[in-house]
Amino acid sequence: MKRLLVFFLVGFLAIDAFGQPSVDIGLLGGAGTYFGDMTKIELNKSVNPAYGGFVRFNFNPRYGLRFNVINSTIGATGEFESKPWNFDKNVLDISFLFEFNYMKYIVGDKETHWSTFLFGGVGIQTYSYEMDATKLAEFVDPSYFSMADFSGPEITPTIPFGLGFKFNLSKRWGIALEGGMRKTLSDKLDNLDDPLSYMYEDTKGVKIKVKYADQFHNNDWTSYVDIHLVYKLIYGNRDWVLRTPRKNILDWGIWNKDRKE
Repeated sequence: MKRLLVFFLVGFLAIDAFGQPSVDIGLLGGAGTYFGDMTKIELNKSVNPAYGGFVRFNFNPRYGLRFNVINSTIGATGEFESKPWNFDKNVLDISFLFEFNYMKYIVGDKETHWSTFLFGGVGIQTYSYEMDATKLAEFVDPSYFSMADFSGPEITPTIPFGLGFKFNLSKRWGIALEGGMRKTLSDKLDNLDDPLSYMYEDTKGVKIKVKYADQFHNNDWTSYVDIHLVYKLIYGNRDWVLRTPRKNILDWGIWNKDRKE
């Protein structure tokens, strides 16, 4: 929890330093799950609570940049190579997300009171990797252990993306429903770090390492579905007309009160 608060504060200060025209802050709560090497996953044992917060810097009613933090338990119960496998661990997800509102949206504006949106960006996840040699010995090649990493903390880059729906509750409050995926650049989330890799010798006696996964091709994903409670912290930019005319709500820029129609 302390790490979550520290990253949330750092993100807020970093974005605030831009002298932004409009800022939203929010809390989020929902659930997270995993997709990876495992099969026959029991869904009721593989969806866990997730919570966090965010700060969003709005360039205009169509585009925004969000600093997002999610803390969750990610785990699954199922099989790997027809043998039972399970894992359960805390995952901290930190990301910078670019948001695109399909319709113009400003928290508190009656004329722009809802919109669907897309998001994508970059991020990192941190969690603990646990290499259980006894369990892995049932289905890995013996040479695997000469290449395997030991247990320890893991920090991996992620590629987050998703979509959602947001709408206003009052002049300064809004709510949103969001679903997203995180592609991780590590194969250690499920404690199965490329388990089918092995070492062999060619005809000249040269040892060759065979890998099925690497930093850019692996099988670990996380997925989150959450609800956002949003508060408009700063309205800011005086060049925006808060009440955007409905006839202009689908154009690709922002409406300026000084612009001649």
